Amino acid sequence: MPLHEYQWEGVSFLYRSHGALLADEMGLGKTVQAVVAMALLLDGRNEVDRVLVVAPASLTLNWMAELSAWAPQLPARRLEGDADDRVALYMLPIPVLVGSYEQLRMDGLDRIPRDAFDLVVLDEAQRIKERDSVTSLACRLLPRSRSWALSATPLENRLEDIKTILGFLDPAFGPDRHRRDVARRLEVSMLRRRKSDVRGELPPVILQDIRLDLGVEQRRRYDALWGTRDSYVRGGQDLATAMFGLITRLKVICNRDEESGTSTKLEALETVIESAGESARIIVFSQFVKTLEWISGRLAVTHERLVGSMDMRAREAAMDRFRSGMTPRALLVSLRAGGVGLNLGEATHIVLFDRWWNPAVENQAIYRAHRFDRDDPLHVVRFVVRESIEERIADILEEKAELFDDIVERPQAKGAGFGRAELERILGMTNGPPEQDGAVGLED
Repeated sequence: MPLHEYQWEGVSFLYRSHGALLADEMGLGKTVQAVVAMALLLDGRNEVDRVLVVAPASLTLNWMAELSAWAPQLPARRLEGDADDRVALYMLPIPVLVGSYEQLRMDGLDRIPRDAFDLVVLDEAQRIKERDSVTSLACRLLPRSRSWALSATPLENRLEDIKTILGFLDPAFGPDRHRRDVARRLEVSMLRRRKSDVRGELPPVILQDIRLDLGVEQRRRYDALWGTRDSYVRGGQDLATAMFGLITRLKVICNRDEESGTSTKLEALETVIESAGESARIIVFSQFVKTLEWISGRLAVTHERLVGSMDMRAREAAMDRFRSGMTPRALLVSLRAGGVGLNLGEATHIVLFDRWWNPAVENQAIYRAHRFDRDDPLHVVRFVVRESIEERIADILEEKAELFDDIVERPQAKGAGFGRAELERILGMTNGPPEQDGAVGLED
């Protein structure tokens, strides 16, 4: 399959850049563009002899497959084995080495020779957004002459996220830079295309919010906990942690009542599956693994589960069965496990059983199914419980999504991550606007 014109534009952008952020939307082929660009750089006529690709562990096999498909002439190896094995691989003259962020965290500061690599490519580069983490430091300190970052969501919550990525591309770009400096640097260092820009004929995402009322038992349980929120939160030693814990408990009740076993959402999910038709392949996302286990024990349709505790072989087997098994069929996925490394264009429907704190993570999950070679529309259903914190969270998620648009899609920005004032707003303790600074880290 030949590259599309916009993909050749991306190849050219990377080839010419010493520090480049390729920020195309999910499904437009960032990996393919990077593979072709590095193949051109490694043809012997440039000052690039060795490339290190750093990716989430779940994507390293995908990188090897893309290298084999698009650059079969390039010798490439996955980084494997114990510390001694990895050191040997770092030193061998292998043109392309593919490793994980976890391996780089262990090796980057003292096991990788200073002259080992000319180009370092970070896939899902938002993984280094926490500037003070060992992983982020190891990536930034790797000696190299060229730096490429690939990410559809380079800014997930805060302006600091993208500053750290720009600091990887250019070590002189420090965390104290102002918003206008970020916008100027992105103008020259970032290439971003949306699906609507490059593939107008791509079938749409059909988004449907289904508002639900809690059943009697769920409502009674929810209202009882809601009524104790002030004493529950004020009694905690750390206010933000206590608020977050309470919100999590309320979210779980919105999913199901553990005592009575009732769930309005499960009834709605069964209706969605029934109405989806005999050929449906439905992905159900939840942030709670226990919720997925509970659904699995009650769902009549044939289904698989995909959670973070599964090894890569088990994940691939589950995805293969979902892709090729008899329909109707479902795949129950934990949002954090499935937001990265899941390429399932065969899905006909996606159900967000509950909402994640970060709209970028949700979008990552959705666009793993909305690929550029897709023929049919993708139906996305989001459950929202009326008169609950889910409505409040949904409102704030819309506001948070504006931050990404303002920085990545437009030159100016406003807003920040979930801060204390936003948590209080969710819990009905204040009517004020969400605070703009001092965001609480609620990613995990």
